[in-house]
Amino acid sequence: MKKPKFEPWTYAYKLFGKRIQWILPQFVDLHSQLKKGGVRINFTAYLSFTLMCTVITFIVSMTLFPFLLPGFMHFGVLSGANFGFSLLFSLLTSLLVFILLYAYPGAKGSQRKGPIEANLPYISSFMALLSSSNVPPRLIFRSMAKIGTLREIHQEFGNIVRDVEIFGQDLLTSILENVKYTPSKRLQEVLTGYVSTIRTGGDPTEYLRVSTENIMKEKMVKLDLMLESLSALAEIYIMVLVAMPLLFIAMFAVLGMLGGGGGPMNPAFLLYALTYFGIPLMASLLIVIISTVTTG
Repeated sequence: MKKPKFEPWTYAYKLFGKRIQWILPQFVDLHSQLKKGGVRINFTAYLSFTLMCTVITFIVSMTLFPFLLPGFMHFGVLSGANFGFSLLFSLLTSLLVFILLYAYPGAKGSQRKGPIEANLPYISSFMALLSSSNVPPRLIFRSMAKIGTLREIHQEFGNIVRDVEIFGQDLLTSILENVKYTPSKRLQEVLTGYVSTIRTGGDPTEYLRVSTENIMKEKMVKLDLMLESLSALAEIYIMVLVAMPLLFIAMFAVLGMLGGGGGPMNPAFLLYALTYFGIPLMASLLIVIISTVTTG
């Protein structure tokens, strides 16, 4: 017999679920972000979990800070200043935990958006191929949901198929209900247009073919821009991490032979700083910039 999974949000829901009904309308956007991020936790349960973690953080902080702060800020354990600063830092720590948990679904949604849009040309072309083979729309979406190699695509189309096959919902209605929560606006446009084409009596195969061509063109434009950016970054890389360090090394060596200044201006110290701090820092910054360009 399997042990039940430890799910703290279920306990949080029991504690806060009924007590926070009056504030739920203030956090409607969180409900949408949970669905877009693929976080399979009930909206009320997740908000209850967030509040529970915030309260626990405040209690723990108010327990620890009165004993930790006097060692850093040099005032008495029982002083009013200690209590005031402990309360302030506890509130700030609790607020930070609340913000992090509140922002987590949105970050997950942004993380899921990248793979979906990167594979969108293949998704659209595969749907167009199936549609051109006279495969019914229901089987098209079932086939898309069976693509296990792309987890995000499997989840997006799996939700549509689930609502149709388990809850008995109409396919077109299920598509429109689920695309509202997809993190990719481009996929939302494609599926919404697909539904509109069918409902107005158009040719869904032709629509998918044209959509695939447009997506491919957009992809090519983005790739051209990315190649131009990478070309510019390659020149910056040669200048900053090849030519400039050689120039500084030669300059510091000459200063050392001429008898440079002492302390921080010592050529040997500057050479060590450049080798072990300057070059790795510049390389790390370029890696971050390159990763931003290639994933954007």
